[in-house]
Amino acid sequence: MEALKSISVGQILERGAAQVPDKIAVVDGDLRKTYDELNRVTDALAAALADIGLKKGDRAAIYMKNSFEFMVAFYALQKLGVIAVWINSMYRKTESEFILNNSEAKAVFIFNESEGHDYLTDVVSTKKDSATLKKIIVVGNGKGLGVYSFYDLIAAGHHKKIIRPVIDTRQDLAMLLYTSGTTGKPKGAMITHYAAVRAGWEYSLGVRASSEDIFIGFLPMSHSYGCGSILIQPLLLQATVVLMAGFEVEKAFKLIEQEKITLQLAAPAHYILELNHKKRQDYDLSSLRAGLIAGMIAPEGLITRVEKEMGVYLTSFWGASEVGPGLGTMCPYPSPLDIREKYIGRPVADTRIRIVDPATHQELAAGEIGELTISGWHVMKGYWNNPAETRKQTVDGWLNMGDLASRDKNGYIKIYGRTKDLINRGGYKIYPYELECLLIEHPK
Repeated sequence: MEALKSISVGQILERGAAQVPDKIAVVDGDLRKTYDELNRVTDALAAALADIGLKKGDRAAIYMKNSFEFMVAFYALQKLGVIAVWINSMYRKTESEFILNNSEAKAVFIFNESEGHDYLTDVVSTKKDSATLKKIIVVGNGKGLGVYSFYDLIAAGHHKKIIRPVIDTRQDLAMLLYTSGTTGKPKGAMITHYAAVRAGWEYSLGVRASSEDIFIGFLPMSHSYGCGSILIQPLLLQATVVLMAGFEVEKAFKLIEQEKITLQLAAPAHYILELNHKKRQDYDLSSLRAGLIAGMIAPEGLITRVEKEMGVYLTSFWGASEVGPGLGTMCPYPSPLDIREKYIGRPVADTRIRIVDPATHQELAAGEIGELTISGWHVMKGYWNNPAETRKQTVDGWLNMGDLASRDKNGYIKIYGRTKDLINRGGYKIYPYELECLLIEHPK
């Protein structure tokens, strides 16, 4: 980790291209790109983006499904020091418009159409009334003032050089991660380059991920969990990531068998659906050795079932947009099954966690249930253009998370839920009764 402390997010890809140029970095359907190829395409896009006026400190939104184009857009922005603004591809005009305006995004990356939705029409409409949004970079057909073809930009930038800005990894922002907005308007958590890079590394410690691993990437990369674990971690480790635009159980099985996937990072619902799928035994999933699980509280017994029925070492962790795209707790690899079943781990390195009375903020004794609070390297710099909410969420340097938790005498943390009934992490929203309906016993 010491060698990575000073690199920016954009340098992750440059480092991979220099050290393992011919290794496959990303697979997206029939497309396969080596580290060198991915870096060259990203350089070309970055040069073209600079030509049309994007520069360090500007904000540019990525409003796309998981894809090769998504990855290229992200790393091109990072090389220029442009702050990436995440918009979930499932959002529609009202949600996307709020984030584009709140972030004062100068540009946005989209597919012109995806899964029957016309993104281009929505974004062009937003642009007409926006004081800041001037450029729409589109994959697919699209014309109009300020509308640029993604691939035409790449073609134009291939023989141009990037003037790389100086990036202070501890201070300069890599991204804005917007909260879900279930308790009010979404807020943009400001995440530095250092926090983003270190987050990718910390994920690896839960499953001993390495350059030899092959990741399956169906978690939405526009969210904290997917961004850190799928968009950043594999390239940081110089591994390979196989992308999926969305989760489909049998398609995931086919990819695991075909690509010899070794790591699956997911939410509990993904593993439940896989366990209960009638065709699971028809596929060779033996390459899959380990996985992470988060997004909601893992149901009792799920981790044990996955280990016994699928042969996968599974561990949960805790994170949030405000500590994104990383995590605050993790069970170090390897940890006993009974520990991984009961707890979300211990604080990761250089992190402090307290369990406090929500009303008084007084720290509680081991075993008592209270609100989880955290401080450390991964905590956001604050909410974008929202000092009032930043002060509300942060008290005396401690970030208040709204998660109910307890801590045992050995420092292991157990999560009981949110202060609200709705469980909402990493874009997944599931009420307790819905979870009970979903967790069906495996048929005999």
